[in-house]
Amino acid sequence: MTKTMRSFRVAGTATGSKKSKQLDEITILANPDTLRRIAIFLIGAAHDMEANQFGHVHLQDTIKGFSYDNHVDIIVHAEPKKR
Repeated sequence: MTKTMRSFRVAGTATGSKKSKQLDEITILANPDTLRRIAIFLIGAAHDMEANQFGHVHLQDTIKGFSYDNHVDIIVHAEPKKR
């Protein structure tokens, strides 16, 4: 069953770059355990977004021993409020 979803955007940076650009798609190369951990992070971010009205949260802040050599930071930003 296909479900509808509100619009969203994805931005990213190339390795070694600080300039962000909008992306059309993302590919996650990971094993099932890592995918589950990313999913848990995203679900937790959604709960925090509703409960605490946060601006953004980083995956790197939730991983013990995070390293850009071994990990990619995922940053979740709250959707801007419409005026």
